Amino acid sequence: MKLELREKIIAYNKAVAANREKSDDLMTILGALPPGQAKNLLKDPTIGPILEKYGITGA
Repeated sequence: MKLELREKIIAYNKAVAANREKSDDLMTILGALPPGQAKNLLKDPTIGPILEKYGITGA
């Protein structure tokens, strides 16, 4: 395997791992919110659709 390709693969894998860690951290934070706070975030026209996109609902 060429060194350049290997470096690209390693950089990609590091970026994927960092994104996964951020996602896990955000889900942990959202899970720790009191139900009322989560419902308030769901009412926000910008944040609500983003949360729903990832399966976070007011139920």
